[in-house]
Amino acid sequence: MPLRKARRPQPNGVSYRQQYVRCGKPGCRRCPPHGPGHGPYWYGFYWDYRQRTKSFYVGKVLPPGVEPIQEPAQPLPDAGPAAPDAAEEVMP
Repeated sequence: MPLRKARRPQPNGVSYRQQYVRCGKPGCRRCPPHGPGHGPYWYGFYWDYRQRTKSFYVGKVLPPGVEPIQEPAQPLPDAGPAAPDAAEEVMP
């Protein structure tokens, strides 16, 4: 399941996104390499007065007044022109 992002309708400098967390217990079946981790949980992000990113835990559900962002599907990167096949002769 892809992780989602959200934002309040009025810009207040906080953006929200989902993240998985690790518990650190040895042998946990949810944490890597067995799984993605615990969650996903919502976290809020903002810039403080020193221009450093700060985050805070929100929980499993978004607070009221926050709307998820519908991100457009990202196009696949262009592979460029196809390389000639080894069996084909290349004429100069």
